[in-house]
Amino acid sequence: MAWHRRCRLAFGRALALLALSLAAAPSPVLAQAATGNAKKLQCWTDDPGQRACGDAVPPGEARRQRAIIDQRGVVKKVLPAQKSAAEIEAQLKAQHAREQAEAYDRYLLQAYQSVDEIGRARDERIAAIDARLRIAEKSLADASATLNELRQRAATAAPAAPAATKPAADEIDPKLADKIATFTASRASQAEAVTRLRHERERIQSDFARDINRYRELRAPAPAAAASTPPAAPAPSPAP
Repeated sequence: MAWHRRCRLAFGRALALLALSLAAAPSPVLAQAATGNAKKLQCWTDDPGQRACGDAVPPGEARRQRAIIDQRGVVKKVLPAQKSAAEIEAQLKAQHAREQAEAYDRYLLQAYQSVDEIGRARDERIAAIDARLRIAEKSLADASATLNELRQRAATAAPAAPAATKPAADEIDPKLADKIATFTASRASQAEAVTRLRHERERIQSDFARDINRYRELRAPAPAAAASTPPAAPAPSPAP
């Protein structure tokens, strides 16, 4: 309201100055003002923080919030400031996030009838991950055991060879070296699989815990409006 009053004062001052300057020589502008056809005034705040008004807005100020004021100094409309590209992008992202959240809420309410049903779905997913995890852990253990055995064979192969054909200290049988390389890669792959499955198990537990909390919020009854208690009647004054 204070801003509107300032706009009206600015308009009043501008109109008074215009009337004083043209009082001796009436012009079409005054004629338009007298007949109610004068252009509406627009007021805005510039970079230094000063209030500016005019019947036309400079191109550089068109992005600002502006108040449209009629010839009586009444604010008829407020035009919002134009958003920057970054503000528009942030607004679109926020809107997209809200739409996704609303869609997921609808999915929870349609897919499950109770918290227990969500818990059973979680347990089924965890059981399936645990089965895969046991297989991956066994494969990792087997690859590690085989790799250790191959390395022990490589370490004992050189001393067992005849002295005349004894290989250099840094050389082993090519076939054995290929097997060691193969099982080294296999062990690394199995280790990655175990780590990935463990992370997936943690994620499933976290996701279902979040879903259960959200489902409870969506199913919670709306709080009843507090009944207003009428004020107590004042006690009657004692009779004189």
